[in-house]
Amino acid sequence: MYTLIIADDEKAACKRLELFTRREFPDIEIAAIVNDGYELVHSVEQLSPDIAIVDVNMPGMNGIQAIQLLHERKVKTRFIINTAYDEFDYVKQALDLKVDAYLLKPDKKENFLNTIRQVCDSIEREREDMASRNQMHSLLMGMHSVLESDMIYSILMKEPSRSSMQMYCDMHAIRFCGAALATILPLGFEESGTLPEKNAWNETVHRALEGLCNCIVNATEHGIVLILLAQNTPSEDENTAEWARDLVYLAVEELSREYGMRFRAGIGGFYEKLEELPLSYQESLEELYDQPPDEKAGESRCGLECWQEQLGRILCLSRDGGVSAYVEEAIRYMEQNFVRDIALDNVAEAIGISPFYLSRIISQELGITFVEYLTGLRIVEAAKLAATTKLSLKQIADRTGYPNAAYLCRVFKKYAGKTIGQVRRESQK
Repeated sequence: MYTLIIADDEKAACKRLELFTRREFPDIEIAAIVNDGYELVHSVEQLSPDIAIVDVNMPGMNGIQAIQLLHERKVKTRFIINTAYDEFDYVKQALDLKVDAYLLKPDKKENFLNTIRQVCDSIEREREDMASRNQMHSLLMGMHSVLESDMIYSILMKEPSRSSMQMYCDMHAIRFCGAALATILPLGFEESGTLPEKNAWNETVHRALEGLCNCIVNATEHGIVLILLAQNTPSEDENTAEWARDLVYLAVEELSREYGMRFRAGIGGFYEKLEELPLSYQESLEELYDQPPDEKAGESRCGLECWQEQLGRILCLSRDGGVSAYVEEAIRYMEQNFVRDIALDNVAEAIGISPFYLSRIISQELGITFVEYLTGLRIVEAAKLAATTKLSLKQIADRTGYPNAAYLCRVFKKYAGKTIGQVRRESQK
């Protein structure tokens, strides 16, 4: 079954196409008939038809303009232009837009029939290819999950599976260059003894670190165990501990934001040999249980005044040329964009360097991590808005890059050492 929209400003032409389609193509359902370009754009976006037969000369927005706009909006509809205009400019624009056909009115019936059949056949092949890809993707994801589970358990048993790691690396077209392990627990885990929503947590961690590193993650009865795989063999001056800590911090922040819970993490050392990874896991457990129960790996409790001083110091450094050009660009980008949902990879891409290199030089030159600086910008701005305006918590969250008021309040309390309400009350004294 296929769906079709007819777009033509001549009602008689629309009626002819409608009757012709119903008679010749019983497997095509006419989803809508529209008479101008604006209606066409709205209907295609609302109904997502398989095919649209479009006239060029329509009031308001012509057919070519409407198709161009819909292409920019990434619709999957196939377009057939059916018009009395054969001007070269129109034909050239249609070719540039890669429409499926350009038919001139009045066209021969057989030619019109063949064009519709060819487009339907192309859509059917595309559907079959998509079904095949989806099936393959499901199989690969199932295999991927099994590999991750097997790899984690083999490390817990102190017998890392070389075959599972090799298969994982082959699937991702990478080579094993070393890794660090981390263990993440939700607070209260020790009392409950269970780890709810573990599959969802796995997906959240993968999403948080997508594009930053390859990672193997699995929720077990011991917590969320995470293997951070290096993309290249680290050089002597690379700080692998800092690299791992930044990545784990991002994972913990995303888990907290997604599920409204607090997490803490322990991070083990980086090892280049597969058989040494159980040591990294053991170190992650030791660090995890050495922490006070209300702290997370990488979290800073500097206090609001301290963060204001930190940002002032960094601003002076930047203005006085005390940082590299890349760090100066990163500072400027974060100051201009912290109200948006930005991450390390967004900033790195904007200034043209790798996320790992940016993370390292920020830590080296500023003395704090990327995440700490970004969070500092946000909580200082939140404090300023709380003290000088009557904005609601939701409005302050919207203006400081946080997805909701609850998340803003949690982060603010942890970093500033006081609540937004306290800041507001203190400003009124």
